[in-house]
Amino acid sequence: MRHPNVSGMQRKMPVPYEMRWRIAANIAARIPFAYGMVFREVVGADYDRLEQQVWVALAHEAKEVAWTCSLPVGDSRELISTLEILNVIFFGPEFKSEHISFENDRSVLLIRKCPFLLRQQELSEPPADIFNRCLAFSIALVEELNPLYTLRFVRAMCQGDRNCEMKVVFRKDIEEAEKTG
Repeated sequence: MRHPNVSGMQRKMPVPYEMRWRIAANIAARIPFAYGMVFREVVGADYDRLEQQVWVALAHEAKEVAWTCSLPVGDSRELISTLEILNVIFFGPEFKSEHISFENDRSVLLIRKCPFLLRQQELSEPPADIFNRCLAFSIALVEELNPLYTLRFVRAMCQGDRNCEMKVVFRKDIEEAEKTG
């Protein structure tokens, strides 16, 4: 016989929804640090390359969420807005940002508060590792959402800047600048 208070999903959770979300997001933001502590030394020089592939795969999952939720991805403004939404969905409510749109072909996302940087500070981990993860996820996500665009970092808090600044631009403009550059 089943105990009446143990009915799986029907049981009322004693922890409020908002608190559960914050706890889950906090734990999720700690996972990359835990993997790094356990596997970096064992895997050696290949660790960063392999870890970046995990973040690229996570970007693919984020793209699926964007499509499922019909999030807009038609121009740089929409891409920034969708990136902002997906950052909160995937990484929790501590992610604080704002977007600045210049034109349809160029927009900027300013990150004011980052859960990964907060966890890094709590755990005294190297901030450069955060940047590699964020870079892999953010660029892959923007390019998967709309292959006409790419993302470039202008500033990064984990590199000592006051905030993060991510610029979404036409991919062809970056390619042309690199050719002439």
